[in-house]
Amino acid sequence: MNMKKMKRLVALALSVVMVLAMSVFAFADEPEPATYSITINNAASGHTYEAYQIFAGDLSVNDKGEKILSNITWGNGINEVGEKIFGDAAAKAATLNDSNASEFAKEVASYLQSPTGSIPGSGQYTISGLTAGYYLVKDKEDILNGRDDFYTSYILRVVSDVNTNPKGNKPSLNKQIQHNDNGSWGVVGDNQIGDTVNFRTITTVPDTTGYTEYSYVINDTMSAGLTSNVNGVEDVTIKVNDNGDALSQDYYTVTADGNKFSITVNIIKAIADEKMNAGDSLYSYYTGVLNKDALIYDEGKQDNTAYLEYSNNPNDTEDKGRTPDKKVYDWTFKMGVNKVDNEENSLNGAKFVLSKNGNLGELSESNIAEKTDDLISLITNDGKYTVAPANTQETTTKVIEAGSTTIEGLDDNTDYYLYEIKAPIHYNKLKAPVKFKIAAEYNDAGDDLRENYPIVTIGTGDPSTTLKADVINESGSNLPSTGGIGTTIFYVVGGILMVGAAVLLITKRRAEN
Repeated sequence: MNMKKMKRLVALALSVVMVLAMSVFAFADEPEPATYSITINNAASGHTYEAYQIFAGDLSVNDKGEKILSNITWGNGINEVGEKIFGDAAAKAATLNDSNASEFAKEVASYLQSPTGSIPGSGQYTISGLTAGYYLVKDKEDILNGRDDFYTSYILRVVSDVNTNPKGNKPSLNKQIQHNDNGSWGVVGDNQIGDTVNFRTITTVPDTTGYTEYSYVINDTMSAGLTSNVNGVEDVTIKVNDNGDALSQDYYTVTADGNKFSITVNIIKAIADEKMNAGDSLYSYYTGVLNKDALIYDEGKQDNTAYLEYSNNPNDTEDKGRTPDKKVYDWTFKMGVNKVDNEENSLNGAKFVLSKNGNLGELSESNIAEKTDDLISLITNDGKYTVAPANTQETTTKVIEAGSTTIEGLDDNTDYYLYEIKAPIHYNKLKAPVKFKIAAEYNDAGDDLRENYPIVTIGTGDPSTTLKADVINESGSNLPSTGGIGTTIFYVVGGILMVGAAVLLITKRRAEN
């Protein structure tokens, strides 16, 4: 059997118990029973444990009351190749002690055959019917690879009927997004396109006892509506237990490829240098930007997915476990603008600008250049407007032309103001802006909106589930038409004015004379 096979078998061992089976009776003079048992406590669900007899022999009790295995031979759990490599069974058994037993367990695990018994894990299970000897207990081959699970370090025990507990632990990962309303961390956020979005992962530091190397890699992927800001180690900050100092970049590396990146932490070195301890939590902070390709709420939402890949076998660095994927979600919204008259007839020819500042005064086409820093830039496409991220390469505008249109990429719990800068012909321009605010609530997972959300409040009106503002223009005052009574009125008024002027002129000249 080649060395690769040896490593694979070793890597799959969850619990190794070298057992010298002994009598359940307390009296030295009574004969030993023919069979014995191994009981595994707290057996993990999804595991299958197997027992292999490594040494066989005659069991007896010496004058000191010690259990002795004499006339030792190789057991039926080791193959012929292993017997030849290790040589005489009795001589090999005589060399074993507490300091070298676990290393021997690793070596012999590569030459196993014919398990004596096996049990499915979960709770407490017993492998019984075992004859006297030393036994190795391990996980069945290829049951833990790629799972969120771990293999324990080898345990060597020489006891009678034995109760053993699988040992080892696994790290965990949690994923969070920061909500921009109040700075809280959770599974859901919402933003305006162009906003920077804060993310973090929280991972636990495992017990690395028995490991000479330990792989610990946080993998992260942002969906198309988010643009990752992570390009190198300088774009990630890691804190131990969140309230400590930032971990030096000497202890981790970052590899990035577009919206995917990985953070590799040198756990062994960091523990050795007393920068962290088993059981600590690592908070990894980084950011992304909500971009122009973001899905609008009625189409979907953005997600950010992370998982942790970690070493789960102290005896083989090739074996890895993986936590379940954790996702957080970022939402963005839209608002319809419908230009109408006071009878709700649609009007064309109006122009607007959008701002978060409600104190810009009355705006017009002639003065908006003075307020440009307060106006939101937009990308127009197919009659719709999308909030433009900073440094976009696409052509942008500050002016919204309506009729009827839609503005996409808006945040919730934000006061927006629509300023009319030009009214349709024959209509009066609004002097004050139209204020609106969108509100959203989400389910516990953050992946869906609660019923009857989002809602919008326009001005001081009642909230509505219809995200649209009907902007009303009043028509201008009608001038009198030519002919008829209108002409007569002008003639009469004009005549009176002319007579009055003549009287004033004559009066003035008489006064001068």
